[in-house]
Amino acid sequence: MQKGCPKCGRMIDTNAINCPYCNYNFQDINNFFKKVTDDNYIENEKYAGFIKRLVAGTFDIFFIGIITYFILILIDKFLFTVNIYIAIIIFIPLYILYNSVCERTVWRGTIGKLILEIEVVDQYENPVTFPIAFKRNIAKMLNVLTLGIGFIISAVPPEKQALSDKIAHTFVINKLVMHQTNDLNFASPIKRFVAFIIDVLIINLICYGLLSADKLIHSFNFTQDIINILSDARYILCLVVIFFYFPFAESRTGSTMGKGMMHIKTTKLNGEIQGFIGSFIRQLILIIDIFALGFLASFVTEKKQTVKDILTRTVVIDK
Repeated sequence: MQKGCPKCGRMIDTNAINCPYCNYNFQDINNFFKKVTDDNYIENEKYAGFIKRLVAGTFDIFFIGIITYFILILIDKFLFTVNIYIAIIIFIPLYILYNSVCERTVWRGTIGKLILEIEVVDQYENPVTFPIAFKRNIAKMLNVLTLGIGFIISAVPPEKQALSDKIAHTFVINKLVMHQTNDLNFASPIKRFVAFIIDVLIINLICYGLLSADKLIHSFNFTQDIINILSDARYILCLVVIFFYFPFAESRTGSTMGKGMMHIKTTKLNGEIQGFIGSFIRQLILIIDIFALGFLASFVTEKKQTVKDILTRTVVIDK
């Protein structure tokens, strides 16, 4: 029996470790793939889990919520006063259309699913058509009307279908991706959370000290103009600390004070320390992890990344 060499294309013996023509080492390609030996592979690996789908869906709801908010601002300004019913009337069709269109694209899913590396397919694992995607997303209303039970059943193996999937005959699966061997030890979400809380406390302590310096400023015999300038400078310094605490520390050693205490650090995917600009951008999109519950992704992704990490191609590792 023979196999093809991925480098030179020639057929060689299937047991060969190195290609006799180009000396290609087949171990190089084996390192990219995870050998499946578990009979429960289909249950555990193929179909996307409940938490993964929940995180992706939460991100999409947050995204559509922002769009709905800006539409409501325009309506309130130019047409009439809005209320919760108008918001729901705008949100639901927008959500259905967004999901249906995205699931028909090459992404095979929404932005949230793209980030979490999952996709919607039909029973033959082909991309769904727009009518099927539309039917699936209309049926999601039943997931809501059943008080969430229609979605919760997506946690039930082996195929992990929600009620809307059963109606549309669709499945949500993990994308087939190459698994690279990596010597990095990815930090647990709990460690990261504790480090973040420590850093937030440190930032609050610094800002509290700056804002409490009002009596100290007035104790000097400065002119009123100088006192006003120093008072305004306190708020500016607080903003500097809030926006640059994380980028400054992480671009130097990869660790903030909180991460240092927990013996973890932020790096690029190859283990190198990220530059200041990249660290600053990573800090700006922290809002996604907080308000869209993007931090939950660290519990379900292979490299324990949050949405912020995935977007900036960074990881948090143990030192």
